[in-house]
Amino acid sequence: MRHRWLADALSGKVSLSRAFWVYGLGISIVYSLIGLLIDIQNPVEDTVYLLVGAALGVLQTIVLWRCADNSRSRVLGRLVRTVVVLGVIMVAVMAYMLLTNSELLLPAKNLWSGL
Repeated sequence: MRHRWLADALSGKVSLSRAFWVYGLGISIVYSLIGLLIDIQNPVEDTVYLLVGAALGVLQTIVLWRCADNSRSRVLGRLVRTVVVLGVIMVAVMAYMLLTNSELLLPAKNLWSGL
């Protein structure tokens, strides 16, 4: 049954605590540690790392949403779903800001050089 570890999580068949600690926080920590190995001067590595991160974020959002009902506490399940919705809204706002204000993508030293 090990081959179903991701399928079970994506279909909401695992507990909310497992979804949070393993599929949420655990995978995020591993992803961040891998990020320490990325050469930030290499645009290909940066792009691949960011695309993998975006895919992981989508998967984590789906897992947390679908597993929110698998909590002993209804309040905690609702809280998780509220945070997921707020997170999706924040991603949309940030994407809009970056697409409409491309200068936000410049390094900080360039943003402050005119002051």
